Amino acid sequence: MATNPKMKEKRGKFNIFKRNPKMRDSTPAVPTFKQNLQACRFVEAGQQLITREDRLFVLKQEGIGSKKKLLEEEEDSEAKLAKDYEDWLELVMRMLENSLSLKCTDEQEALREAVQAILQEEEQDKRWEGFDEKERPPWRPRHCKQNHDALLERLVQSRMEETQLDSSVNLHSSVQNYIISKGKQLKEDLLKVMTWVSSCYPEQENVCQFYAMLYHQTFSAKLRDIAQYGLCDDDCFHLLHWVNYHYPSILNDIKIKEVIDHTKLDLLLPEEMIRPLERQFLTSKENEVSTWLHRALTREETSWKEGAFPEIVNQLYTCPLAIDVIECIHGSVTSAREVLGDGTKAWRVTCAMSNFLKEYKTFNDKVIKAKQTNTEAVLMANLSCITQFREYIIKNADLFPEYIKTDCLSLLTTMREGSHYYFTAYVHKDLKELYRRLGSYNWLKDSESICEELLAKFDRHIQKFHNLDRKSCQELFGRLHKEFLAEYVRRMMKQKIRLADKEKQQKAAARLCKDSESIHARMTAAGSSMVWLKDILPKLAGLLKLQDPDSIKLELVNLLRDYPDFSERHISAWLRLKANLSASDLKLILKSFTCSQDQLNEEQDSLQLSKSFFSIVRTKNNLLLNLRR
Repeated sequence: MATNPKMKEKRGKFNIFKRNPKMRDSTPAVPTFKQNLQACRFVEAGQQLITREDRLFVLKQEGIGSKKKLLEEEEDSEAKLAKDYEDWLELVMRMLENSLSLKCTDEQEALREAVQAILQEEEQDKRWEGFDEKERPPWRPRHCKQNHDALLERLVQSRMEETQLDSSVNLHSSVQNYIISKGKQLKEDLLKVMTWVSSCYPEQENVCQFYAMLYHQTFSAKLRDIAQYGLCDDDCFHLLHWVNYHYPSILNDIKIKEVIDHTKLDLLLPEEMIRPLERQFLTSKENEVSTWLHRALTREETSWKEGAFPEIVNQLYTCPLAIDVIECIHGSVTSAREVLGDGTKAWRVTCAMSNFLKEYKTFNDKVIKAKQTNTEAVLMANLSCITQFREYIIKNADLFPEYIKTDCLSLLTTMREGSHYYFTAYVHKDLKELYRRLGSYNWLKDSESICEELLAKFDRHIQKFHNLDRKSCQELFGRLHKEFLAEYVRRMMKQKIRLADKEKQQKAAARLCKDSESIHARMTAAGSSMVWLKDILPKLAGLLKLQDPDSIKLELVNLLRDYPDFSERHISAWLRLKANLSASDLKLILKSFTCSQDQLNEEQDSLQLSKSFFSIVRTKNNLLLNLRR
């Protein structure tokens, strides 16, 4: 009887599962299925089941023996195979259920067997993938890998659901304790996966990433359940802290981050849930910080009104306000950065600093206007605070958005200038009568004694600043140094004297240089760091000594390069001291200076522009107007 070609082709498909009888006969005796099962040799037991199902299916397809007898034999065999498979699968799954409870290497080896057996079943399913439903065993595919994944998912959910609250954690909120217990369980279990479970799986299975994904999804679901309800501020803070700090810290644990790619995990909470929580947290933090800062300033203001003097520590007036405010702001901003996981979002908290400094400036202005017995002491303590605030903001610029930083530094500068003016105005007022003698014929005769008298009186004033901190002293005396020298130059430019010839001009120049040395020595000894002011009088003296107009033009260019705010007005007033310089020469010199000024304005760098001196030297411009006519 001829063989149907299609039947022959079909038989060929199933012959891949036939075993060679000669090879089977030569194989040594092996443990029975039950013995393998009892010894947790799941791979061998699974292979025995696969061999039986192959034989049974081939037998069924070939139709050997009478149909009735074959049917009865197959029914009995299929029933027994199904029962043995159920027993095998139950033990394998039980072993998988205990994956996170392993305590010894024997149990670890049993889990490895269970995993390999599951993968073996998966391979068997793949062998049948190319066959139609009628051409493969009715029990294939068994989907063991799919069941494995589902079991691990249930295992993770169960362990996260059954976590016990940690009695050692003293928290007022059950929500916080709930989150902590879940997070703690997550971390402990992931470390167990690294230590015990991962070596039981082939590397390509990436079981650590799979477990991380399961725990991530479960933890995320728990947190979403919490986040959808209204939370008090403390619980909101705690939830955000876990989302943005504690949980990333777990994933970045040195053992965990080596085997888990957290970038492949979804957001723990979606943006639509995170945003309202962030708004709530920031509003609460802003109010908390603003309230605290306002109270701190109110205490200082009350103390001042009551006539109290600042505390003296190490012979310096000390106010704790700056340290307290800086600690509050820094702690709040760094905490907000940690809780929000984003430094730019935390910038909103720094608005409190700007608002506080506005109130602080109002307080400082009140102190200046009130002129109480403790005014000077409080202003000196405030100057120290201003210095500390400015240094903190500059050193921690990354904590502030640009507009807040600019606003704060501007407020501090205004406060410092106001306090400085309070002190320097009184000094200059007291020196006014001595200032009048500068640039006079008496000064030309004996400038040394006039300058010494001025500086001696200045010394008496600076004694009251011995309780001011070094940095604030340096800034205040720097301003005094600059203003003192500016007043000296202004008085010279009033032209009370006329230097008719070269000899008198050289004599005046020598007096200027001598006074310059005395002034610089006394001011720097007091604390001024304005070293660059030392050259101003000698350079102006150099103009007096020059007789050739072209040489004067050249020297003016050098002066302009060093002092960009040196103007026509100043040149005109200074050169008018030279009585032997004609009006036409002066006019040509000024014209040349204007051309040089236009050219140099395009070349000035930031260092030169910072040397602003002549802008505070006020001169009358009547003479300049006459020259231009």
